[in-house]
Amino acid sequence: MQSGVKIALGLVGAGLMAGGAVAAPAQAAPGDDPYAGGRNYVKTLKCPVRDPWPGAEMQTRVDVWNKITHPSDGLPPPAIALIASTNRWQLTMTPLTEYTMWTRVYWRNVDNKRRGVVKVRTRATTNTWQAVLHPGAGRVKFEIHQSVEAMFLVPGLNPQTSVCRGSAQAV
Repeated sequence: MQSGVKIALGLVGAGLMAGGAVAAPAQAAPGDDPYAGGRNYVKTLKCPVRDPWPGAEMQTRVDVWNKITHPSDGLPPPAIALIASTNRWQLTMTPLTEYTMWTRVYWRNVDNKRRGVVKVRTRATTNTWQAVLHPGAGRVKFEIHQSVEAMFLVPGLNPQTSVCRGSAQAV
């Protein structure tokens, strides 16, 4: 199905919901995202981290994308995008009780032997961040180090860390 048709179906579905009828907006399957802007879904990694606020462990999921025609950082392809999100609802008193995230992604291109690190700092009400790797074409292995801290007037309270690994083909 073409992207324009999917968007139109989504808008119609949203309009029906707003009008009081029970209808769901169209949802795209992974790898067929109308908002992707020319990218390919590879996989989702589970990268859980303890919550620095009292509560259960945050089940952070990192979506891995490749074949990106226009990377979000403005640099040319090939690139691999890592987009983290936590779908758990968190009661926060914004901006007093938020999270600060320090994320480092160490990557190594197995084919051309290039290596590097991408560092990202984020502040939000959930554990969310995005990193773009530019390793050149080839098979890339990466390791994600995330540190999630509570923010109550000042950042950096009760830091919780986790490490997860993944790989993708940069094309």
